[in-house]
Amino acid sequence: MREYISSFVKRFIPDKDFKCQLLQTVKYACIYLLALIYWELLLRTQIGFEDFSLFFLLFLPAEAMLLATLSGWFKNKYNRIITPVVMLIPFAYYVGQLVYYRIFGSLFSISMLGMGGDAVGDFGWALKDTLKNSVSWIALCFVPVVLSVVYSIFAPKKLFDKFSPKMHLFSLFQVVYLWFFAVLMLFPFGNGDFSPLYAYTSAFIDTDTASNRLGVLTNSLVELSHKYLGTGNDTEDNLLNVPSLEPPIDTEVSTKPSVDTSPNIIESINFEALMNSTDDKGKKALCEYFAALQGTNKNEYTGILKDYNLIYICAEGFSSYAIDPVVTPTLYKMSNGGIVLKNYYNSFKNTTTNGEFSLLTGLWPDVSRDADANSASGSFVQSKNNLMSYSLANMFNGVGAKTYAFHNFRGYYYQRDKTHKNLGYQNLKFMGGQGGMKFTTSWPSSDFEMMQQSIDDYINDEQFHAYYMTFSGHGPYSDANPIAVRNLETVEELLGDRKINEMAKYYLAANYELEKAMTLLLEKLEAAGKLDNTMIVLAGDHYPYYLSDSSYSSLAGHKVDTNFEKYKSTCIMYCSGIETVEVDAHCSNVDILPTVLNLFGFEYDSRLLGGVDVFSNNIKIAMLYNKSFITDKVKYNAQNGKTEWLEGSEGLTEDEKKSYLEYCISVTKMRYTSSLNIIEEDFYSFVTENTINNIE
Repeated sequence: MREYISSFVKRFIPDKDFKCQLLQTVKYACIYLLALIYWELLLRTQIGFEDFSLFFLLFLPAEAMLLATLSGWFKNKYNRIITPVVMLIPFAYYVGQLVYYRIFGSLFSISMLGMGGDAVGDFGWALKDTLKNSVSWIALCFVPVVLSVVYSIFAPKKLFDKFSPKMHLFSLFQVVYLWFFAVLMLFPFGNGDFSPLYAYTSAFIDTDTASNRLGVLTNSLVELSHKYLGTGNDTEDNLLNVPSLEPPIDTEVSTKPSVDTSPNIIESINFEALMNSTDDKGKKALCEYFAALQGTNKNEYTGILKDYNLIYICAEGFSSYAIDPVVTPTLYKMSNGGIVLKNYYNSFKNTTTNGEFSLLTGLWPDVSRDADANSASGSFVQSKNNLMSYSLANMFNGVGAKTYAFHNFRGYYYQRDKTHKNLGYQNLKFMGGQGGMKFTTSWPSSDFEMMQQSIDDYINDEQFHAYYMTFSGHGPYSDANPIAVRNLETVEELLGDRKINEMAKYYLAANYELEKAMTLLLEKLEAAGKLDNTMIVLAGDHYPYYLSDSSYSSLAGHKVDTNFEKYKSTCIMYCSGIETVEVDAHCSNVDILPTVLNLFGFEYDSRLLGGVDVFSNNIKIAMLYNKSFITDKVKYNAQNGKTEWLEGSEGLTEDEKKSYLEYCISVTKMRYTSSLNIIEEDFYSFVTENTINNIE
């Protein structure tokens, strides 16, 4: 019996070899840990240290131990090779993140893996240009690999002995233990919106914000877990828990007695009856949420453009900095005529399909780190088989107008040949293939050439709606951009003695192609007698992320704030047939479609959109992709919870400020979440079908 017990105990007491192997594993882990810390901090020099959290240190030991488990599998001479080879794995990851950030201005999310093929195929030229400009940074990233090679060459032979299976199993146990310990360490800091635990569990937080709180590598591993293991929390913003959405501060309505200020809703839609008609939890939640809303009001601008034509343009990389009275006089004239939105913000920092979706649907796309990219293109592709009741094409089709959609690139890219057809556009025209437009350059291609090949398609129609997705404003803003090179000499002549940096010049040169396109469009409309009864709406898909901060500042004439000012933009709403109206309301991409629907007098239910008509009496909120926002009273940074009260808040008590801020935070969350659920549930179909069937 004593021998049996002794034998049993010895199995669980580490022998001398095991202790040596354990010590060596810890040494491997320390080497990888130092490398990971180095890479995280090096990448942070590009991203910036604002809002950076030291919580990233909690998870790195587990990640370093995971890399250490890959060592010690072979005999001595092969184990010397394994260490630097393993070091190449995180090296490749961090270099990929570095290059991606320098191209797109944000970090790479796991949900975007499906777009890898398109990115490599169509952004290859940008990749080459970025790699050329990132040689020094890549060399710095390579330092740990070089040091691991030196270590493998000169370290004592005994440090590279083969590990026993028991040691590998124990190492894996250590990985799990260290990760579990790191998660436990998050709990004492709460689970609020700015807590590391929220960043760990939330399915709604964006990649950049989560990476600030958890670290870049840790966030990617968490995203992998959410995507493939379903570990993310998708219930914290559940619409079943509808807060009070009554604004805490009274808003004004029109003082003109003859103006109809009734709600812009469809009376036949009964959300309470719809809620009782289904057992689907998601649809019930949406019905309960929308039943609690009052909708926006009609106003003195409702229907002032009834029977007008509409040209709607989502312009690649467009911003206020593309507008110059000398270089781009047509854009300048258009931006100062018609309806002038003085506080318009472009919500998105990159990814064209998100800004385009928001502008065309009045809904928020899924911009979270756990976005279902549907193997390609996010919310737009997810909606391609849904009923999109409030798309402009469907609205104009409903009044008998002809509808057109044009894009100077291939129709399959972002699956626009499917998504735009589903929006109701009767006539689609893309580069080559469908429609057969031809261009002198392919990436980017010419907006002017697109306009030349499209205007005659609709200019003689009795009433029309034409949509354009432009391309010429795409970066990079350098001699790698053939459109910018084409116009650079002209732009330099127009600038004269004005001093701006080279990248800023190339940005203006790229957008000069859009200037030529708009000049041609106005000339053609005027010649056809259609200029006065045509509204032209033009807004960017995202801010020009290829433009460096120094180039922003060069164009602005001062250092540009990256939290809000970088998103401040221009949405042109030009119509020569109406008096110029200046609007102070703070607004963003999702607010443009409901504003246009109101101007054209279309019947729509304002509760079912993620934005609001800028002429309504609702509190106006310019919301950014990360749920930061700005109103006439406050700036709120959702990345760190900081607020800045503006002049419009004067006279509010501290309690009123608190109530106002809580209301705005709640509204932004609910508009975002409801938009995502509308697409996920195909909710417009549910509402339409059951309303037609007169559910009561």
